[in-house]
Amino acid sequence: MNEETIDLSKLWQMIRKKMGLIIVLTVLVTMLAGIVTFFFIEPEYKSTVSVFISDERDGNSVSETINDINMYQKLVDTYAEIAKSRTVSEDVIKNLDLNLTVGQFQGMISTSPKGNTQFLNLSVTSTDRELAYKVANQMARSLKVVSRELRGTDIVQILDPANVPGGPSSPNLQMNLAIGFVLGLMLSVFLVFLMEFMDKTVKDPDFITNELNLPLLAAIPFSEDMQA
Repeated sequence: MNEETIDLSKLWQMIRKKMGLIIVLTVLVTMLAGIVTFFFIEPEYKSTVSVFISDERDGNSVSETINDINMYQKLVDTYAEIAKSRTVSEDVIKNLDLNLTVGQFQGMISTSPKGNTQFLNLSVTSTDRELAYKVANQMARSLKVVSRELRGTDIVQILDPANVPGGPSSPNLQMNLAIGFVLGLMLSVFLVFLMEFMDKTVKDPDFITNELNLPLLAAIPFSEDMQA
C-alpha cells in the first residue's frame, strides 16, 4: 500500500510539474476540434415525416377491433422496409427529378417504427435543408402509392408532414468539443509521462540513495555562471 501511494505521488508530481504543457495541449486540441467541426465538416439537415398505418374510415365505418390494431402494428415494421425499397426510391427520384442513383438516395433515408404503435417516422438527411424537406414529404406520398399497388388499398396516412429543418442535425459542435477536450487531456498526460520516463538524467540526490541504494559520494552544485 505504501509503495502504491509513493508511485501515485510521483505521478502526481510529474503532472504538476508539466501542468502548463498539459493545459496548452488540451486547449489546442479542443480548439482544433472546434475549427475542424466549424470550417471543414459540411452541416447536414434532417427532415422527418410521421405516418400512421391504418385504413381510412368514415363515420359510417365500424370501429377497429383489437385484432385490426395488432395487425397494423405488425405491418409497421413491414412498411418501414418497404419505405427503403428500390420501388419507393425510384418513385421519389422520378417525381422530384433528382440527379441521384437509387443507392445514393437510400443512403439519405432512414425509418424508425415507434415501438408497439401504428406510427412510423420517415427521415431524410441531406446537406440541403430544402431537399431534405421535399424528399421526406414525397417519400410519404410514394409510400402511399406503393401501398395501394401492393394491397389494393391505401393504409398509409400522413400524420405530421415534414418541415424545413431550422438547424443542422450534425455535426454536433458541443459533443466534438468535449471529445477534443478529452483526447487533448489524455494525449498531453501521456506525453508528459513519456517525457519523464525517457529522461534518464538524475535530478535529485535522493534518487541515488533511495532508489539505487548507492552512497552519494559528491554533488556538483548548479550555477548559471557555469553555463555562460
